Amino acid sequence: MAQILTNNQLKEELQVDYSSRTVNKESIDYRKYNIDAFNKIERTDLKYGQKEKLILLYNTLQSEKIYIQLPGKESAETPNMPFDFRPKLQLCTGEFISDISFGTIWDILDKIGREHKAYLSYVATIFLRMGYLYGYVKENCAHQCLEIDFNCSIGTKYREVDSINLSWYKLELSDNIWYTLNDKIGWIALDDGKKVSFEGFVKLVDLLFQNEDCKYYYRNVIIKNNANYKYNNGRTNSSAANLLILNYLEGNEKISKLLDAFQKSRGVPAFPKRKYSMVTDGIVVNIDFEKRKM
Repeated sequence: MAQILTNNQLKEELQVDYSSRTVNKESIDYRKYNIDAFNKIERTDLKYGQKEKLILLYNTLQSEKIYIQLPGKESAETPNMPFDFRPKLQLCTGEFISDISFGTIWDILDKIGREHKAYLSYVATIFLRMGYLYGYVKENCAHQCLEIDFNCSIGTKYREVDSINLSWYKLELSDNIWYTLNDKIGWIALDDGKKVSFEGFVKLVDLLFQNEDCKYYYRNVIIKNNANYKYNNGRTNSSAANLLILNYLEGNEKISKLLDAFQKSRGVPAFPKRKYSMVTDGIVVNIDFEKRKM
């Protein structure tokens, strides 16, 4: 049975020694693997808004289920992104929450900052780990699938279909970490009145980040034919933008600096790696710049 951890135990379990020579290199390998795995998912006969598929990838301690639903909206736009998908969270009641955006994420982080500021450093650590797939584990197994027919005469119809096998690197933290942060941060209220656990929120964001990786790969490698793509877009930028906001919510940065970073980067700001220790309160240390304090 999962147990509540002390703050020191949380810090010890989440600790990261970042180095561009190790963590960043491994991250790119993991990202390439996941992009290839997700892009190879069979999409034949599927069409956005008509016939789509849900693939179950995560469960939570609160019996929530997190799927990816494909194809996504951008698969039907010009230029189209055929590998686009969107994460979907199903509550233990069977209801699905509304699709989330980056704006939704920022509103939730702001709420956590106002109500549970002492835990922002742990949130920042998890977002940083998601940016680099740090501590992720490879899973190779069958995943439950649901087919969605939007044109059914009785309304939208969900039908279980054959499972698919997917080998990918997934977010992995101990049940004790999820149990503790679910307890300390509490249920997260959404605009539609539904509530999700902190664990459900994070795992939903992880799959949103994965879609960003797939999308930027397609844009750079397939559309622009950039054979030297360095994987400097996608989840790393998504993570960095959220670290900037968390750094502001912690009181480490002025609002003018935050807005300036977003304005100058056209909404895709970087986060200085030398500030990893600051935003995570020392849980993450960039050993390229400093030594961990014992």
